[in-house]
Amino acid sequence: MKQKRSLAVVFALALVGIGLLAAWHWVSAIPQARGYSPPSPTHWVPAGPRTASAQTHPLIPQPDSFHTMHVGGNNSDEVWSAVAPAFELEWVAEPGLYAPEGPTFDNAGNLYFSPSNPREDVSLVALDRSTGKRRWVVPGKGSGCGAPLVLNDPDASGSQVVYHSTYTTAMALRPDGSRLWSVPTGLTLPQPKSGERSQTHVWGMNYHPQSDSVLGVTMDAWVYAHDRRTGAALLAAPFRMPGAPAPTVTGRVPAWLARLANNETDAAFGKTDDGLGLFTSVLDVIFGNGVRVANFYAVDANSGSIYIAATAPDAHDGTIDGVAANGALYRLELRGSRPGDYQLTIADTYFFKGGTGSTPTVSADGELVVVSDDNGHVIALDKRLKERWRINVGDQVAASIAVSADNGELYAVTAHDIIKLRNLGDSATIVWRAQLDAYPGFDNVNALTPTIAANGILISVGGGRRLGSTQLISKFGMGVLDRDSGALRWFAEGREESIAVSTVGPDGAVYTGNSPVRRAVARGLFGDALPPLVGGIQRYKPVRVDLLVRDAVCAASNLAQRMDRTDPGQAASRRDDAAQIAVLLSQAVRAVPTAIGRGEMTDERGRELGRSIDAVRADLAAQRANAVADGLARGCATSAGM
Repeated sequence: MKQKRSLAVVFALALVGIGLLAAWHWVSAIPQARGYSPPSPTHWVPAGPRTASAQTHPLIPQPDSFHTMHVGGNNSDEVWSAVAPAFELEWVAEPGLYAPEGPTFDNAGNLYFSPSNPREDVSLVALDRSTGKRRWVVPGKGSGCGAPLVLNDPDASGSQVVYHSTYTTAMALRPDGSRLWSVPTGLTLPQPKSGERSQTHVWGMNYHPQSDSVLGVTMDAWVYAHDRRTGAALLAAPFRMPGAPAPTVTGRVPAWLARLANNETDAAFGKTDDGLGLFTSVLDVIFGNGVRVANFYAVDANSGSIYIAATAPDAHDGTIDGVAANGALYRLELRGSRPGDYQLTIADTYFFKGGTGSTPTVSADGELVVVSDDNGHVIALDKRLKERWRINVGDQVAASIAVSADNGELYAVTAHDIIKLRNLGDSATIVWRAQLDAYPGFDNVNALTPTIAANGILISVGGGRRLGSTQLISKFGMGVLDRDSGALRWFAEGREESIAVSTVGPDGAVYTGNSPVRRAVARGLFGDALPPLVGGIQRYKPVRVDLLVRDAVCAASNLAQRMDRTDPGQAASRRDDAAQIAVLLSQAVRAVPTAIGRGEMTDERGRELGRSIDAVRADLAAQRANAVADGLARGCATSAGM
């Protein structure tokens, strides 16, 4: 009898062991991306007059690529150019620098980004557009900085200026790295305390046309403004937002797993000065632990309103305890006549139960402000922060809402999904949830903010296993969604994960800032089964450049048909359609020689398309909308038949 029991125990233990082994094999399996055929043209078309600003501002670059954190100062996450419909990873630059924000581009396509917790004394890095080679750097380690801002230079046609700020110093630089001005922000770095998280990160700079100034907002809720031309401070002293620190919530990642992830980020990027670990530091910002301002901010170029998502005052949650359980969206006004006498005032406030995880997005005409809350709602407000509608998407929204100028389209992301919404004026509806199928047989999750391009939605997809609320995601890449259906039209695997933005360069190439978080967890758990963490910037180069030409020309054709149908009284909409058509045609013209050189397009087809584009440009300059529409219809047919 005892022998039988012993055999039964051994058998049971063997079954348990086999089960555990099978479970580990399932959890630790490495996803493999499926292949995609070169995508056919999209059937999505713009309908009705587009949403457009009342006027253009000569200093604000056209949104042909990212000129600040979310394309432009209103955070639309929409570019006018086409993203390459097919691409592949080409290079990774600066792998030792953790890049959670960026990159941004000048009009030559060169890149600028600010690393977090760098080992070397650097706060801004400029890279060559083609090779990723370092061009120059700005020192300032430890003082906190965000995505740089690129503006046109009104005093030098075709030139631009890069605006950058650390916690203590704001500056304006030429694209060659020479400084136009460098001035104190009025803030002083606090004395570091062991075990206490630094709150000195700067959320990049933004432009305020009404005062011709550049702004800075910090994680610890200071706001400052400097004259764009001279750097002179507009405010007598930096302005402090009224919110208290957000509460710190622990346990989102088990402590033992967080230790493993911190070991990985420490090995790749160095220890943090506070000793708490880079992984934990980034997680605190993502979830707002102890933070007052956890996101970028918006400026409406139409009105000059400044929108900052932050924490509410301490007392707003009903308990005065030094922390703010609720969040707020503030509308600020900046008014004055000369540097030193400007005043920054809070004009309107909208409160959130539990706070918000998104950067505020302002529509092109400034009439709509879109945010999310901690409870799964996408919320649309008018410009004075009165609620228009809200819709629950079923899970907490993980980033800023991308707001298109076309068709009332908005794109929201959660930790798992990408969701297309349509604004109906006083309500909204869910159109689709994206079909993420890059990694067959594994959990496919959204991994980054979406970017709206003229020919699709640029996204990132991660593959791995989801165990309850824990994501063991080990592979990441970039893809393009069809705007009509939400189907994945293309996907290419990358070297590293990003928590920055899905960035499109002027040439249609895809760039991301490498900033591993989820992969730090997976690497900590699975070890050398996964490659080491890397930072820096990765570039996905266009392949089948003839398809990029096709998509740019056909997107321009769709806009031309819409422009021809739009009432002449809708002058701003027609103006922006014409400007976007010009951007797309320039993109196509630049890409044609590459397509010919790669054998993807014959010289004859290239010349035929070039003649067609030249004729369209002449008609566009003469404002002959019908001729532009006809010419581009022929150009689209030519490019589609290549």
